[in-house]
Amino acid sequence: MSSTNRVYGLLFITTIFWAIQPLCVKIIVADWSPAALTGFRYLLISAILFGVMYVQGERKFIPDKKLWLPLIIMGLTGIAINNVAQFTGLRYSTVTNVTLIGATGPAVTALLAYFLIRERLNKFQWLGIIISFIGVVLLITRGSWEVLEHFSFNIGDILFFLCQCAWAIYSIIGLRVMRQISAIMATAWAGLLGAIEVLIYGFIAKEIVVTPLPTEGIISFGFTVIFGGAMAMVFWNVGVKVVGPALSVIFFNLTPIFGMMVGHVALDEPIGLLQIGGAIIIFTGVYITTQTPRLLAKRQRAKELIQEKVMEH
Repeated sequence: MSSTNRVYGLLFITTIFWAIQPLCVKIIVADWSPAALTGFRYLLISAILFGVMYVQGERKFIPDKKLWLPLIIMGLTGIAINNVAQFTGLRYSTVTNVTLIGATGPAVTALLAYFLIRERLNKFQWLGIIISFIGVVLLITRGSWEVLEHFSFNIGDILFFLCQCAWAIYSIIGLRVMRQISAIMATAWAGLLGAIEVLIYGFIAKEIVVTPLPTEGIISFGFTVIFGGAMAMVFWNVGVKVVGPALSVIFFNLTPIFGMMVGHVALDEPIGLLQIGGAIIIFTGVYITTQTPRLLAKRQRAKELIQEKVMEH
């Protein structure tokens, strides 16, 4: 297995973690406010990652001065704005709207990556993004045109679209930061700075609400810290570092598939032929987007070998 495919595997696992996470968050916010959950969660995530760095022999914990501003912006966009806007948006929007708007993430990231860092996708990769988006629409609407006819924007939808932009900026800045420090260090510092920013906002807005969690709340919080937090964030940043933000974010469109599976297992929600069809379309789009560079490179290499043999004769 190539290093790129291993990274795709990490992004695939990340998507599974983030598909399970909403169930955990729903349990936790019954006792904690979103600001408290985000702030304390990322404090623990950063502490875990700093501990991992120490165990691995890392002794330089303080980044260079020139990286402080990018890390602060990463904390503001990827942690503070992304989480607070997402939790707040869910209060006003529907799950259908949130999922459909979330499916625009790959296109938003690809466009911003093009304008900010000149990262380009070829026409086949854009085709893959469009195909996966169609799959998401089919999966969420279950083939009913009425769902799209009644689609209307509200403040929650605007906030969730803001999340897509914030996460794209986080990933693009992270790509540049990780050219100078490791993915673990970038994740740890962005998480710590983002947690501080959220907690400052929470105390000013008086939105830090914390009460003792029940057993399932403690288990859920543990999942969001270890699997949906420390592991998923590092895996994501490794993906951004190796394949770029535009290719990494296409894996977001797998989230509804795994969310559907979680709903089926945990809530006994039915899965029909339309959902299965939508899942197949999404997988097809993701495959086209991620594998096109490798296939085109093989094709180019084959042409070069043929030309070399022609010239030899």
